[in-house]
Amino acid sequence: MLLKGRRALIAGATSEIGWETAKVFAEQGAKVALAARRVNLLKRLASEIAEKGGKAVPIPADLTRRHEAERVVKTAREKLGGLDTLVSYVGAKLEPATWYSGIDETNPDKVREIMETDFFTALNLAQAALPIMSRQGGVAIFTSSTPAITWYQYGAAYSLAKLTIIGLMKAIAAEYKRLRVRAFVLALGNIKTRATYNRLKASEKRRLAEESPMKRWGEPREVASVAAALASDLFSYVNGQVIVIDGGTVMLS
Repeated sequence: MLLKGRRALIAGATSEIGWETAKVFAEQGAKVALAARRVNLLKRLASEIAEKGGKAVPIPADLTRRHEAERVVKTAREKLGGLDTLVSYVGAKLEPATWYSGIDETNPDKVREIMETDFFTALNLAQAALPIMSRQGGVAIFTSSTPAITWYQYGAAYSLAKLTIIGLMKAIAAEYKRLRVRAFVLALGNIKTRATYNRLKASEKRRLAEESPMKRWGEPREVASVAAALASDLFSYVNGQVIVIDGGTVMLS
């Protein structure tokens, strides 16, 4: 088992990618604390993991509230007997009106709102977890997107927020000597989640699938598997990297 003995907090656990990450981590031997707003889904996920012999602690929380991060991290540490891994999938909901607004048309208040959900939630979680993880060493994994790397004609407000998360990750990684925490960002391409895939027309789904050399959408479990590998000792000398999960699309840009 790649993660035997690890104790991981997964924020945004009831998203499809968070859900699969919780299951993969548990399958690989980690004890997991699950944080999200949707209480019923949290309990269901924890039950599924427990039925297969894993340990999962549901922690209902709205992590967009500033002080929730401290409570969630404290609870995770107490329930798991420590904390050495943080994985955050918390992100702002995509709103078409904001996505298709040019940078000159974007409402600054909307940018602040997205930043609060994406960047400041990640920062708050990191600041709460780092003092605990640094005692024995750990791994922090955050979520960004490929447009934050290559940019895109739409979605500037979202890409700005995702770009700052990359900066946060690098700040943590650069202080490894003091913090003893390896840090990564997952830059996601076209991943088949309901929030993205189900809102598209059939023609758009086909077009986006054709963007990568693999000619298909990625699956949530494929993202989860990358997160598990990064959290393991297989990546013990890798630090401060943006891991692109897009089937090779960025390579062609």
